[in-house]
Amino acid sequence: MQIPNEFKDATAIAADKSFKCSDADKLKLYGYFKIVSTSSLAPTSSRPGAFSMVARAKWDAWEAAGKSIAGGPEAPVDAAKLRYLNIIRVALGGDEVKSSSFNFSDHASMLSQDSVSKCPAFREGCPFKTTLTVAEMKSLMSSIPENHVAGSGYISDSFKSMIASIHEMEKKSAPEFSISSALSQNERNEMSKTSCPFKNVVTTSGKTFSELLDLHTFDMSALGEDSNSVPLSENLKDGTKKSHREAENVSFVKNFIKGKVSRENYAILTGNLYHVYKKMEECMAKHGKAVLGEMFLPDKLNRTDRLLADWRYLTLQPEGSDIFPEPSPATRDYVKRIQDVSDNEPKSLVAHAYTRYMGDLSGGQILSKCARRALNLPKSGEGGQFYEFPAIKEGGKVFKNEYRRMLDRLKITNEEQDMIVGEANVAFVLNMRIFEELDVLSNVPNASVRPLSDALSWRTTWKEPGAEGGECPFGFTGPNPHGPSKAEKVPKGPSKEVAHDDGARCPWPFIFFHDPGQGMKDWQTWALIGMTVAFFYNRHTSAA
Repeated sequence: MQIPNEFKDATAIAADKSFKCSDADKLKLYGYFKIVSTSSLAPTSSRPGAFSMVARAKWDAWEAAGKSIAGGPEAPVDAAKLRYLNIIRVALGGDEVKSSSFNFSDHASMLSQDSVSKCPAFREGCPFKTTLTVAEMKSLMSSIPENHVAGSGYISDSFKSMIASIHEMEKKSAPEFSISSALSQNERNEMSKTSCPFKNVVTTSGKTFSELLDLHTFDMSALGEDSNSVPLSENLKDGTKKSHREAENVSFVKNFIKGKVSRENYAILTGNLYHVYKKMEECMAKHGKAVLGEMFLPDKLNRTDRLLADWRYLTLQPEGSDIFPEPSPATRDYVKRIQDVSDNEPKSLVAHAYTRYMGDLSGGQILSKCARRALNLPKSGEGGQFYEFPAIKEGGKVFKNEYRRMLDRLKITNEEQDMIVGEANVAFVLNMRIFEELDVLSNVPNASVRPLSDALSWRTTWKEPGAEGGECPFGFTGPNPHGPSKAEKVPKGPSKEVAHDDGARCPWPFIFFHDPGQGMKDWQTWALIGMTVAFFYNRHTSAA
């Protein structure tokens, strides 16, 4: 493994199952990572009890990491990043790096003094501190090496941050950066179109900044966007756990999984979903890739026609009939919400697409089998086309992984990410209201449909803090090398959707109730048994 020079590379190495370090260092890594991801020096929840040993160890590690940083000269998050980086570097046989006084951005704070001292452009500090005109800036920029601009990492990130800062100063009309007065008319015209006047400056490689940064439009607004420390797909997964779990606990869903669903109720559900998908897919087609990016895949994902065909089969309507299903009150609320989102904040359509399509490709496949068995649907597919994705040739699991990567590649700010996660929770609860209507229709005891205001409140309440702990800190199985950022129960048995088998194991399996299967294989188990037997035998013989 290559020794990393920045925090994000270090987290990728920690997530690699071949990376090895001591258990003590793993706990330190967890503590520093929590400080970086939450900006908090200590857990906000109370310390777990003695029987929750894993959660307690993680809680203690986070608190200890915070105490080791508190009162230091550096910002806590920067200090945590640096210490995390150094643990990884030392574990790989490298040297520790020291914090740098040179700071363009969070990434730049990870530069070592040694690296800066070797750079002819930055060893004297900011090279632009004495420039007063655009001409001087352009002249200086033309001498910047290609590796300061191209690629991905703290150097190019710092460069983009620097350009964004220059533009921000211009917006505030700072007298020391009188850019507008120094620009030609053509350059001023470019600025009025939110275009960067430096995009065509040629570097030492002979290429322009625009070419090297692969930002041919060079939109100024994109330069100043927040960096997302956690991928959107991870935030969606973690941030919707509670609403997802509630949706699965509605009586209709639990009965559906048991095969207890009538043809009438299934037809009503199919008709309601027809209206939801029709509106969602109309709105997505209106905005297209401008909002959804790579996620706009109508040929692979659209469900509207399939739902209508299923409804007609289930209600014995002939193909081509001019009779369509009537939306229920909860369905009308759902459809209106999608329209409102499309009109006022179209990026939130990402949340509805994620909730619907990922659900169809995951739990929906289980419901499909349940429906076919319960309703005796024909093997030819009639009545169950909704859950079939013939255009996804690569298979559902492969496609879902790629769809998550598409989510992570969306150009969005942290604020927009929170907006999307909040809206995904709203979508889950709006869907839940449709299920609750079916419970009422089926005369389920105490069934009722929650108010629309309850569903909409999830837009903000999903971020309320929860308890920490619950997952093993040593099972590095995802992009976040230290497990989910929110507490969750460890499932009993393997997941039917994705099985993680990366060779990781808990370091305390000899505590039987924690990991009995592995514990019986380890020498510590038998040593503990031997000591216990010897102790009681000694007491018995002494008493005799």
